[in-house]
Amino acid sequence: MKRRDLLLQGTALAGGLPWLAAAESAGKSLGAKRPLLEPIHDQVVCPWSPAHPRHDHQLIFPLDDRRLLLVWSEYYDDDPPPEAKLGQSGIGDEVPCRISAMTSTDGGRSWNDKHVLQANEWKHNVKHPNLVRLSGSELLFSFVGWDSETQRNVFLRRSLDNGATFGERVRISEPGWYCNNADRALRLESGRVLIPAHGPFAETYVGDSRYQGGDLHSFVFYSDDGFHTWKRSSDSMTAPGRGAHEPTIVELKDGCLFCLLRNTNREQYFALSNDGGDHWTKPAPSGLPSPESPALVKRIPTTGDLLVLWNNVASKSNWPRTPLTAAISQDEGKTWSHFSDVDNRPDWDAAYPSVTFVGDEALVAYYSRSTKWKRDSEVTLRIFRTEQFYA
Repeated sequence: MKRRDLLLQGTALAGGLPWLAAAESAGKSLGAKRPLLEPIHDQVVCPWSPAHPRHDHQLIFPLDDRRLLLVWSEYYDDDPPPEAKLGQSGIGDEVPCRISAMTSTDGGRSWNDKHVLQANEWKHNVKHPNLVRLSGSELLFSFVGWDSETQRNVFLRRSLDNGATFGERVRISEPGWYCNNADRALRLESGRVLIPAHGPFAETYVGDSRYQGGDLHSFVFYSDDGFHTWKRSSDSMTAPGRGAHEPTIVELKDGCLFCLLRNTNREQYFALSNDGGDHWTKPAPSGLPSPESPALVKRIPTTGDLLVLWNNVASKSNWPRTPLTAAISQDEGKTWSHFSDVDNRPDWDAAYPSVTFVGDEALVAYYSRSTKWKRDSEVTLRIFRTEQFYA
């Protein structure tokens, strides 16, 4: 039996992953006595200001052995009101935003050289950055430019000098309405590059489609030649309720792809692909209790295990988005253990995480905001020793 079939059979027999019953009895989250990890560095790297009242969709990308690049979505107000109050601008998804960057030469402890990586050249904004390395000098930079209710497209720029400069943008999506998440693009062992995406369309993903709060389908754009030519996956992933969106994907050791999906069913759903992301299984409950917010799954280079970061509480709504919990899988996503919290402040949202591994450290960044704020947010960076996730 194929590994994909074994995983799906195990899920059906157990009603989810083996510890799902414990989650249901607790009613809210996994690991009732989770420790709060103590970071070795804790910093708001993108703070609130009247001119920049919202920051999110971040990633940290190693440029070389010495330099890290922090890339994020920086919303802006060129004429903030003089009476602007902390966290009270209520700035929405569609307002002006650009993709900015800073560099660090001390492992993420300090950041400087702030600059605009992608200016806003659309009617609404540009955000959702991803970076993929093809070689020591060649990088791919993707993002989403938003023009209207029906046009929100994925673009790509290429660097041939390790990020010092980037070429002209190229649209890689047919005209339509798409969305990515930051820190989700990946390169497979085969060399194939994947950019996970979602949109409010089932069959064609294109045309005069507009987001109306439902019918969300996830899929991938992929390329076997460094995105000189690209394809869209033959099928998509969805779920009951609003559908499935904001996918996060990791390649398993046998070459199968494991995907977690945001949805409105009180837990993360998962799907599998055994052909490099072209076809996917029907999404099924993973057993990870969750509100309607995204997870992030990555492989830890130093141990070979999987790390998942997500809001560990069952809810049909978008909230609460706390705690932000970490868990480890030592069997390729079949079971999870070593539950701990990265952030569990009850009066603060902590969501949309990214993680970058540098030596024996994990740099976990996420958007954070007081629950008393409106839509404003900051980017928090907490650095941990990788061994802390195994406590």
